[in-house]
Amino acid sequence: MSFLETQSSKSLVKEGSLDAVKIGAAETYFSPLGVFLGATPLQIGALATLPPFVGAISQLLGMRLSEGWRSRRAIVQALIRFQALVCFPIALVPVTLGHGWAAAAMLIALVTVYHVTIGLIAPIWNSLAGDIVPPASRGEFFGYRNKWMAILTFAAVLLGGQALHYTAAIQVTAWGYFGVVAVAALARLLSSLPFRQVSDPELHVPQESRFSFWKFISRARHSNFVKFVIFVSFMNFATAISGPYFAMYMLQDLSFSYHEYTMVVASVVLAQFVVMRSWGAISDQFGNRKILLVCGSLVSINPVFWLLSSKLWFVILIQLWSGVFWAGFNLAAANFVFDAVTPPKRARCIAYQSIINGLFVLCGSLLGGFLATRMPLSWSEALALWIEPSRFLALFVFSALLRVAAVALLLPMFKEVRPVAHIQGHELLIRITALRPLFGATFSFLASGYGAISRREKR
Repeated sequence: MSFLETQSSKSLVKEGSLDAVKIGAAETYFSPLGVFLGATPLQIGALATLPPFVGAISQLLGMRLSEGWRSRRAIVQALIRFQALVCFPIALVPVTLGHGWAAAAMLIALVTVYHVTIGLIAPIWNSLAGDIVPPASRGEFFGYRNKWMAILTFAAVLLGGQALHYTAAIQVTAWGYFGVVAVAALARLLSSLPFRQVSDPELHVPQESRFSFWKFISRARHSNFVKFVIFVSFMNFATAISGPYFAMYMLQDLSFSYHEYTMVVASVVLAQFVVMRSWGAISDQFGNRKILLVCGSLVSINPVFWLLSSKLWFVILIQLWSGVFWAGFNLAAANFVFDAVTPPKRARCIAYQSIINGLFVLCGSLLGGFLATRMPLSWSEALALWIEPSRFLALFVFSALLRVAAVALLLPMFKEVRPVAHIQGHELLIRITALRPLFGATFSFLASGYGAISRREKR
């Protein structure tokens, strides 16, 4: 029997799908909520990256819970419920504190607590999933699960955006934010129910697998996995320089409505839904490093596209491109961890990786916020050949240059960790895109070439 037909697989997909409703209805709109509350650029940067960094540090506790508690399933269920409860005070911020610095600061504090729950869950969930998902089925399963998460995220983003658009039109936007975050909380609470049907094998961690964070870091010159962690973390550092500020750029500088902002965000999720299953199949057959190389190269130029036009239709095209290749990059990065780390070390390595990545992302965001307020406007004006000047344009170019540097200098430092079939980069792109002269570029599920794939996730 295929793993996709097991009760554990179905339960993990249901849990992920309900979690995706929370992501689409709440996490997607945290930055716009900060803008609505009147947050400064530095606060927007802190909102996007300080909570994930604190959440990354909390993975150390999650790691210890995973290694020391008999039932990983019971811990995850309890933490999921607590995470749902944390969403309710977040929903109350716009309707109780109004606008201003204090309201934005409270939002940052509550979102930080929310990310602590994510940090506690992550190493335990990944440790458990890594044990029950067979290695040969990981790309297929996570591609399938992420596809359904993308569908539910897409629906939640659309409905949340429509709610905000409607409430803004009748000047009760604060209650719109309350409603979408409250729905997210309810969905996350319900996601704990299917998780109780997931298999729960006991984890035994020998003493030699309990190495310190500093010992992990000290192996940077010799460990293939640590080199991978450095590459992904620097890539996210480069992305965080500009990433947190796209919402502010669209809502303030481009004057997008909530409806238009929702269309932009939803286009990313739509693209991920279309290709996620295909990336999973490619990961199983050709490995993860090749996907990281191809997708990392293509997402590096994303920020430069924003200099060409600020029209809504063009921004949506940028996001469709971004969604396709970030989907592949993120899936490959997640699956590489499962391939490279043995089960007893998995929770510990995931926690250590998250701390390093969180620190890089925090530094990138703070650097971006600092540069956005200190760089001469003339730098961005020189780049505004086809669009209106904005203080963020120079950030976009700087971010792109650093992403290119990460792919060119750091990705060659680590290798694929399992035997895989060879494929050239351009051949991989042909497999993920079906070019049809009369209809343009359409994305396929790779029904040919691999054989039809039966039933088959940050930020």
